[in-house]
Amino acid sequence: MKQSILFLLLLTVSVGMLQAQKGQFKGGIRAGLTTSQISGDDLYGFHKAGATAGLFANVELNDKDNLKLQMGLDFTMKGSHSHSTKNQPSYDIYALNLGYLEVPILLQWRFAHITIRSSHDFWFELGPMFGVNLYAKERNSSGPILYRPLFRRMEFSACAGFSYMFNEHHGFNFRFSNSFIPVRIPTWAVNRRIYKQFNTVLAFCYVYQF
Repeated sequence: MKQSILFLLLLTVSVGMLQAQKGQFKGGIRAGLTTSQISGDDLYGFHKAGATAGLFANVELNDKDNLKLQMGLDFTMKGSHSHSTKNQPSYDIYALNLGYLEVPILLQWRFAHITIRSSHDFWFELGPMFGVNLYAKERNSSGPILYRPLFRRMEFSACAGFSYMFNEHHGFNFRFSNSFIPVRIPTWAVNRRIYKQFNTVLAFCYVYQF
């Protein structure tokens, strides 16, 4: 909880500094769906569905309006999931549900601008993302899995994305993020390797900019 409050303060102070630098900034909301996986858990594929939502603020960095710095505050669901298949019996069902409060700090570059009745802008974004783990629930077909190594409280990720704004206020955003360091303390466990596990997330969001 202390880390969450620290992130909120960091976001508020940073946005205030950006506002003081340029005199104005734009903000908005984003919400959508995620699909994720945990590397190093011997389960392959983005089988864990979830959701993400948050707020953001950005500021122009040049007079051409094609370079911005954006900060956000997002809640994102992550994890891993396995289900019964022809090669995997139903008793081996496994699910890991994770929730993170995240602060992405992204440099955005508009690489294309098209005017057809309205303005259509295409943006590329890249930068780090800092997160706090809010909860971790792990279970299999027998119920909750106990006495497992804990997840790290803090997460540091790299993030890259693409946005299509089909007018001044509305658009779509795609993001790919992957954690820098293992999200769990490296160790070994019976029947499931958890050494060097990393979060990998694909997010598909609707964006509204005020």
